[in-house]
Amino acid sequence: MLFLQSQPCVRALKYAVGLRHALGDEIQIIFGYLNRTLTEFYGHGDEFFDKFVKLDPGNLVKGIRSLVKKYKVELIHSHNAPDFLTVSAIRAVEDVPIIHDCHEALTIRKTRYAVYDDEEEVSRYRDYEKTANEQSDGRIYVTEGVKDYIQRMYRVDPERDLVFNSYVSESMFPKIFEEKLSERDGQTHIVYIGTVTSRIEGSHYDLREIFREIADHGMHIHIYVNYTDEAYPRLAETSKFIHYHGHLDRRLLFQEMTRYDFGWAGFNAAKNKEHLDVMLPNKVMEYIACGLPVLSYPHKTLKEFIERHRVGLVFNDIQELTELLETEETDEMRAHILEKRYELTLEKNIWKVVDFYNKILT
Repeated sequence: MLFLQSQPCVRALKYAVGLRHALGDEIQIIFGYLNRTLTEFYGHGDEFFDKFVKLDPGNLVKGIRSLVKKYKVELIHSHNAPDFLTVSAIRAVEDVPIIHDCHEALTIRKTRYAVYDDEEEVSRYRDYEKTANEQSDGRIYVTEGVKDYIQRMYRVDPERDLVFNSYVSESMFPKIFEEKLSERDGQTHIVYIGTVTSRIEGSHYDLREIFREIADHGMHIHIYVNYTDEAYPRLAETSKFIHYHGHLDRRLLFQEMTRYDFGWAGFNAAKNKEHLDVMLPNKVMEYIACGLPVLSYPHKTLKEFIERHRVGLVFNDIQELTELLETEETDEMRAHILEKRYELTLEKNIWKVVDFYNKILT
């Protein structure tokens, strides 16, 4: 099969890990991409794929058609965002089924997806999204909220749709639990992992004010990023409660996270509230894998997930969080999460994807 994605991401890696677990050598996965491979970006991951092939952005249709022919591809699994690679695949082949994996719907945003997207590119979001969803042979969504949005906006067959959360492989569970920093100093230590930005005005990943407020309430926030934004090291210099740790290989990061008390998943909702209300970020499952209760503002899908599985705390502001921390039995919650995490693994759920592949292929 052929994976397509502009920048290979953690969700795509998770699929590969799960498919290797389920199918072993029965599956061959080629990855067509534009920017960096998983190992170049995250430090590992290429080993779960048979081949990475960098596509020519000026001739995507020809490149995808060539890969399909060379590797005798039977199924294309194209990941957004953005959506143009799925559109290119639709134009490239006629007899190979295409699954469009909707990590997020760009038309629900009020801000640009990428820093370099100009107004002309932003204007294409809806056309790309419509074509990718309506003309693909099946769709996978990261959450029920994204599925509901796409089904409401476009003409798609709900019988050929699947919701698959970004589960974590059990192999990534930390082998050792470090002593918590709070056991040494009696203070609250919160970790945030993933994307931060200061360069896209109004971005939900612009978390500087949120981190300042956490620090102002006397709680520590520890920041591990996918890539550096210089505003955040500077932010850490302004408060002894803000700690910028830069990038850490995910295989080491999971054990490192056990030092902290909670995982932060609240976002800046100033402009992208509707988008945030349908998302369930990778980091949520990763916090759970490390036994950390998730902390979040009431973003709709995330709130429902946290409350349904009893894996964290939802609040309206930081003052309310501090009050909850005084009353909630968070030690009991951590014990529950350490058991619950085994239900939320790739190994437990990947067969949903395998069955969906077979459905699309028949």
